Amino acid sequence: MTPRVTVIICTRDRDPQLEQCLRALHDQWFRDFDVLVVDNGAGDATADVCRTLGASCIREAVPGLTRARNLGARAARGELVAYIDDDAVAEPGWLSALAAEFDDPTVAAVAGRTRYMKADATSLVMSGEDAVGEVDPRPRRRFERGQAEWFELAAFGGIGDGNTMMFRREVLTSTTRFDERIGRGCLIDSGDEHVAFMSLLSDGFHVVHAPDAVVRHPVPAAVADRHAKRLRDARGSAAYMFFLWSQFPRHRIDIARFVLSRLWRRGRAAGHDRRVAPLSLREQLSAAVDGYRRYVEAARHWATPPTGSPLARVVTLR
Repeated sequence: MTPRVTVIICTRDRDPQLEQCLRALHDQWFRDFDVLVVDNGAGDATADVCRTLGASCIREAVPGLTRARNLGARAARGELVAYIDDDAVAEPGWLSALAAEFDDPTVAAVAGRTRYMKADATSLVMSGEDAVGEVDPRPRRRFERGQAEWFELAAFGGIGDGNTMMFRREVLTSTTRFDERIGRGCLIDSGDEHVAFMSLLSDGFHVVHAPDAVVRHPVPAAVADRHAKRLRDARGSAAYMFFLWSQFPRHRIDIARFVLSRLWRRGRAAGHDRRVAPLSLREQLSAAVDGYRRYVEAARHWATPPTGSPLARVVTLR
């Protein structure tokens, strides 16, 4: 029998998007699940949305997506925990496709597919049209530590992203999998789900990419907004790269190999949208410098956290 699932939605002051996300969960083919919203914002309306739509709600007062994800995992009732972004919409077969992979007891986590959709104007309201440059789904794939390039695949998005994923709660909470030094709300604002996958593979578990577990996610409609997002992503990626280099020295050859193989494609890292010009060399260099500055500032913060704040939880690899 498939274990019970808790769907965790970490949200911050996005009540209209949260409502849309929750309503879509009512249409899931998989029925044995409950929903837990982790409110990481300042408003009071989130709890009202949850009550109206039958979701539990808890509060994480300290900003940070990884803190919210870890709190959600500890508070969840299900043996499996699934994560979806508050501005994403799950297709009806989403939970079924994720949960089916856990029939294999060696699988600790599953990542699905994100289908990017054009947003209406400058809003986060999705249209019914696929985003420009939307690529064909990757095939199902199983990952384990013994595979060549397992570290690069996990570290750089080869398994999947954080808005469609599921974990065995026991292995997620037995040690810290979401490193609270990184992720949205932190100076290094990306990569936390990839580090979690790396941690599981390092400990000998298997992770699966399941392309049938689909969520839809908005992208900006305006070309200028997409270019600005590409530049922000480049800065975040650079900071994350410096984080990996400093934190996992045993894998520096793997990191360098990945960087060299992708360097010439840096301007197209956000996709194949031909209507958005690739980042210029000047923009790429600026992103790298800004990313390094972010990493240095973050490292100082980790060394001397504000009074009263707990030390950041740290993911390590074997």
